[in-house]
Amino acid sequence: RPMLSIKQNHGKVWALMGCLLCLLATPSFAASVRGTLPSGDVVDIEIVKTPKLKYPRRAQRLNVEGYVLLGFDLSKDGEILDLRVIESQPRLVFDKSAMKFVSGFEFAVPEEDGNTVPATNISFRVRFRLQ
Repeated sequence: RPMLSIKQNHGKVWALMGCLLCLLATPSFAASVRGTLPSGDVVDIEIVKTPKLKYPRRAQRLNVEGYVLLGFDLSKDGEILDLRVIESQPRLVFDKSAMKFVSGFEFAVPEEDGNTVPATNISFRVRFRLQ
């Protein structure tokens, strides 16, 4: 009988650790990105909504941390265009997860003279940290 309760507690401990890991693996990110308007002006574009970042299971198992620097443009409708990896460390480990994360962003589209305008040369760094 005592063996059973130890196993149950062991499971609860692992579940708790899993929950903590999920909380701690979430990135710290800016609430805005910087982009260039058609006029050439540089502007801060607010990120209105972000999805949950998924830490790749394999990287988690191997205790690997890193980052991915992504580049993209934003259409005047707020759609992400030409999402690409500029740099990643370690290479290819977090790329897919970072791209999925950023492609789920929603932005407050910039305006010029009352009209929404596209923005280019936007970059965003996604950090992957285990704690």
